[in-house]
Amino acid sequence: MPLQPRAKSKASQENDARILEAGIAEAHAVGLDRIALRAVVRRCNLTSGAIYGRYEDSDDFIASVWTERLGAPLFDFLSGAMGAFLGTEGSPSIDSVAATVANPPKHLAVAFEALVVGRRNDVLGDEVADDFALWAEKWGLGSATDPSVRALNVVAFTTIMGAALYSFVEPKLADWNLVFAIMAAAIRDTSTARSTKAPPIGDELPNFDVEPGTGEPLRDALISATANVIGRTGYERATVSRIGRRAKLTGGAVYTRYETKDDLIIDTLDTLLSGAIVGTSELTAHGVKSGDLGESIGKIYTLGVTPSRKQWRQFRLETYVAARTRKEPRAALRRVHSAGLVRYNDMLGPRSRMDDGVIRLVARGGQSIPLGLSLLESYQSDLHELNFHAFSASLVNLLRTV
Repeated sequence: MPLQPRAKSKASQENDARILEAGIAEAHAVGLDRIALRAVVRRCNLTSGAIYGRYEDSDDFIASVWTERLGAPLFDFLSGAMGAFLGTEGSPSIDSVAATVANPPKHLAVAFEALVVGRRNDVLGDEVADDFALWAEKWGLGSATDPSVRALNVVAFTTIMGAALYSFVEPKLADWNLVFAIMAAAIRDTSTARSTKAPPIGDELPNFDVEPGTGEPLRDALISATANVIGRTGYERATVSRIGRRAKLTGGAVYTRYETKDDLIIDTLDTLLSGAIVGTSELTAHGVKSGDLGESIGKIYTLGVTPSRKQWRQFRLETYVAARTRKEPRAALRRVHSAGLVRYNDMLGPRSRMDDGVIRLVARGGQSIPLGLSLLESYQSDLHELNFHAFSASLVNLLRTV
């Protein structure tokens, strides 16, 4: 007969709760990658033994925080948000979902971050991946769902999660209620007739890969290596020595070009994200010129999950997570956002038949939704086969009447 664990005393249960709540507070302040058990001890005013007797290390601790405090509230929120987008009876209003995304409570902000960190942290990922798979299947995000229905569910989820991650950089924005209302209306207006596979992206995107292209071989090598390392390890765990090895250089060689690791990372962020904007600009400009903006937007969705661009997308995802607690990447991403808005105005302008306010909303969605796609593809590998053209055609028609 197996031994039954001894029931915990009331004091022990209270200490468990204090430690977990202190963990959420610490993670919210510094980020999951920088959480330290000794800092949690200080927050909850307990002895070191109280926490080290419960958890092996910080990874074990954050996995427990997910299981005990983050997972259920996150999926409750996401279920309500998906219901709001898809028109499920009894769901919250779009406005309330938008308000939460723009200014999430601590536990939700940390839970959003945990979805990103879980894709590369094995201990946390063991918990997150299984929980997410069950939830995603329930909401028609998995491969068992009809592709045309699944595409719309993917649009809903990536809009919600993209806005949540975007809010790490631009908190408390007032636009999300309008963005969400437009996207939800377009989803409901889209036919779910069986769709074909995603169309190939042709000559309208001559610069398919996101490359540094600075004209300086050393700088290009370091930027490419930085993106690769951060995409796999996260912002905090990327070291200069590891980046140097990836670029086949010594750590000392890195410092001949950059004074600090942050300088290198910010240059990587500025260079690659600006280059990616050019790529989507080419697709958008082609759609405006050809008169089929819906087709181009559908292809931008496909571009957002194209396997060959995954490494770069994972780097971008990590920079947004870092921006929640670090001012340097946050400032750099805000520059990228501002430059992107200018490009959207230049691209769309009078020929798109959208006014300046609508173009601002299009830019907001165009900048945030790829983040949601990057997150989802961390847990599902076949999204590039979906065809988003039916939805994007409905979206463009709706935008022109707003």
